[in-house]
Amino acid sequence: IENIKIQVGRTGVLTPVAYLKPVNIGGTIVSHATLHNEDEIRKKNIRIGDTVIVQRAGDVIPEVVEVLKRLRPKGVKEFNMPRKCPVCGFDVIRKKGEAGHYCQNKKCFAVEKEKIIHFVSKKAFNIDGLGEKIVGQLIDEGLVSDVADIFKLTKGDLAPLERFAAKSVSNLLEAINRSIIIS
Repeated sequence: IENIKIQVGRTGVLTPVAYLKPVNIGGTIVSHATLHNEDEIRKKNIRIGDTVIVQRAGDVIPEVVEVLKRLRPKGVKEFNMPRKCPVCGFDVIRKKGEAGHYCQNKKCFAVEKEKIIHFVSKKAFNIDGLGEKIVGQLIDEGLVSDVADIFKLTKGDLAPLERFAAKSVSNLLEAINRSIIIS
């Protein structure tokens, strides 16, 4: 484990993620693995600098299964959950009886972005061509700040953006319109 960083999800939960030296698991190169939460890190005694066994949970999400303690170098760093959100700087709390730590900012940029990404995903509105990178670009450009803004996008909004040729603009607007009709 080269590092442990925090991802902030659409519900505000902070998830620790292990950054690994890339390894091939079942034909896929894996460089990140979920650590689930602080309790799992403590239970498995995971440290930055450890050599670990990784598997793909449910054949999809890589997770750390075990630490190879005999290979642990001296001076490895213990990980502690942050007290402040790494994205917005607001306080982080752990609710009594829960494993998760949560950002307290109702308008945290990461939470809002993840909500929009979920909204456009195959599991929700299934807007083809509107993935994580494009959502990030639309947010960065100030064109989208919530899911309703997606349906207000125009050709004039999208055409000046990087990676948006006329066909890309047309395809995205058609996909947005299809999602309205289908939903």
